[in-house]
Amino acid sequence: MKSLTEREEEVMNFFWERRALSVRELLDLHDEPRPSRTTVATFVKFLEQKGYLDHRAESFGFVYFPIIEREEYCGHNLKSVIKRYFDNSIHNVVNFLIKSEEYSDEEAKEMILQISKAEKE
Repeated sequence: MKSLTEREEEVMNFFWERRALSVRELLDLHDEPRPSRTTVATFVKFLEQKGYLDHRAESFGFVYFPIIEREEYCGHNLKSVIKRYFDNSIHNVVNFLIKSEEYSDEEAKEMILQISKAEKE
């Protein structure tokens, strides 16, 4: 799976939330100042080339839709981060999260409980 830039992820989020969009509909979803139609069409073209979108012809033009789901994309990226930065160990991830002190003791216990449940399945 090819990686996405931050901007490409933002565009994909529109598709994941709304399922199918024309370039015009996608453009209308952007906040002001809106990018140009050409810019949006270019992002859609790149996402299609990377295998994230496909299209179908409608009476008013093409409608694009995701062929990679958000969960699949997030799962792929999470596995990549765990492999690259945590020696492919979920235990190293949990230790890091607990030591980061950004989570309460209750949240840490919940993480450990979820891991235990997953290991039993």
